[in-house]
Amino acid sequence: MPDDGIDQDAFRKFEHDGWNSLSDGYHDHWEHLTPQIIPLMLERTGVGVGSLVLDIASGPGYAAGAAAAMGARAIGIDLAENMRDLAAANFPDAAFQLGDAEDLPFAGDSFDVVTMNFGVLHFPDAEKALAETFRVLKPGGRLGFTAWEGPEGSALGMATAAIVQEGTVKVDLPQGTPIFRFAEHAECARVLGAIGFEDIASTNTMLTWHLPRADALMESFRQATARMSALLGAQDPAKLPAIKAAMTEACKPFDNGTTTDLPMPAVLTVGRKP
Repeated sequence: MPDDGIDQDAFRKFEHDGWNSLSDGYHDHWEHLTPQIIPLMLERTGVGVGSLVLDIASGPGYAAGAAAAMGARAIGIDLAENMRDLAAANFPDAAFQLGDAEDLPFAGDSFDVVTMNFGVLHFPDAEKALAETFRVLKPGGRLGFTAWEGPEGSALGMATAAIVQEGTVKVDLPQGTPIFRFAEHAECARVLGAIGFEDIASTNTMLTWHLPRADALMESFRQATARMSALLGAQDPAKLPAIKAAMTEACKPFDNGTTTDLPMPAVLTVGRKP
């Protein structure tokens, strides 16, 4: 069920404004992380030459661009204008446009595949967005979406623990979908099943975030992600050095002398529209 505690308009504006201002930072810091799972997602959803693919919350265009490179006809949609523009510049073989995941500007039964790479966390009403994917899929079409697993054993958990230890997570920010809600296979199956999807399967996979140094984690979040950037921005400035030091200390065991390779476990869920 959607969380009644979420002010949907406030959270939608928060996400739009955050990603609009952080589009270049996300591309700079996350370009080699989130795309790691895209080949598996495209394989499991059956993307191939001639497939009509919709990528929702397309960001800098990674999934739509990868689908287009396979010969698919790919359309990416995002709420943030700067993300749309960045995606269009990155991947001219795909088409990109603005749009709301909860009210897709497409007719029903239009797409062979819908993808959503770490986008489900950013919608005020995740169920409504997922129901929209079902509507626009052709019968037999497949949805593939990814979400972060954690917080244990994840760089997300390391960062959050450092903030809890040296700062506070009790700040005045719009409430949104819990970050790890769709890490649970049972929750994914429950939500997709209620919408009407069949053949629902979730797969855990490990991504690796290659940072240049152990002390780079805080800025990689602060300059690139809407929620963590806002959370860090709401801290007492006097406490930021201690928060950064705590993050750096947590990263040190993963430093190999050349890069700091942090675990970022994720879950891929696929469902078929009958």
